[in-house]
Amino acid sequence: MKKRCVKVGNVFIGGDAPVSVQTMTKVSTSNVPLVIKQIKKIEQAGGEIVRVAVLDKNDAQAISKIKKETVLPIVADIHYDHNLALYSIESGADKIRVNPSNIPQKGLGLIIKMAREKKIPVRIGLNSGSIKITGKKLSTDIVNAAMDAIKFFEDNDFFDIVISLKTPYVRETIEAYRLINEQCDYPLHLGITEAGSGDLAFAKSILGIGVLLLEGIGNTIRVSLTETPEREIRAGQVILQSLGMRRFEPEIISCPVCGRCQVPLKEILRKFRKKILLTAKRYPAINNLTIAIMGCSVNGPGEAKQADIGIAGGKDRFVLFVKGHITGSYSVNEIEKKFFEKIKEIANG
Repeated sequence: MKKRCVKVGNVFIGGDAPVSVQTMTKVSTSNVPLVIKQIKKIEQAGGEIVRVAVLDKNDAQAISKIKKETVLPIVADIHYDHNLALYSIESGADKIRVNPSNIPQKGLGLIIKMAREKKIPVRIGLNSGSIKITGKKLSTDIVNAAMDAIKFFEDNDFFDIVISLKTPYVRETIEAYRLINEQCDYPLHLGITEAGSGDLAFAKSILGIGVLLLEGIGNTIRVSLTETPEREIRAGQVILQSLGMRRFEPEIISCPVCGRCQVPLKEILRKFRKKILLTAKRYPAINNLTIAIMGCSVNGPGEAKQADIGIAGGKDRFVLFVKGHITGSYSVNEIEKKFFEKIKEIANG
């Protein structure tokens, strides 16, 4: 189901807009210098929306100062006290996130009224830990809670809405989003909440978010990790690029290395990757390339013929190939110079 389009600051969510990547600051919002420091890192990482926790009036009032230092939309995360949402809106928040499970309807009504006046959207963000469990499936309970909240907003003539239904469980989260996707046309914010850190956290997030995106479900994502905000942004970008939905950097493919490899491929890959990313900053067209760094003739240029440019190792040598066609053979010491000459040539058209 095609979703409505919601505008958050200078970013569109839903409609035909690309899936956006967002994160949340990890420090007290009233500590403005520290928040701004984190947001600058988020900007450098390519983040597109930033959410901040609002625990008191000081946090809410800090939003106006934060907005002076960034072009990224700022979302105020509100729980329990509706007044904090009102203060945040007055301070210039571009969007409000509320959990209707912990804010009374009277307070929600006041938030809706001010959000409508200021023409900013509201995310109805439900978490599995805050809803009433009926004994049925968790996914059904969270969707029912969401639909009740949506009806309240619609009854109050408010439709500038984004929906999220997060749990720490991959299967239940996927089930919930599939259900809500069929029942409303509001854009969906995807994520696995409380995923943790390390390999398991990344796996849960990649599977939960990735499966839904493959099914055409989801309009904005946050990878929730016990990590830095820029690490969350990077993880979100990796998910989108791996699905072919957006491109943030050159696509570098490489073989896993085996006994056939007769060149120091891991060392070369590490060195080339760093230099490729630096070169892409000067020649942005490189970001659209697929680049192969292969250890032997089995994996390249044969299996890597789909690459725009690549190298494949032999005995103490590499062949350089473009679109599967070998253009030269060079020693380990020569290949770096020849490769980067050719990649710049390709980038310049």
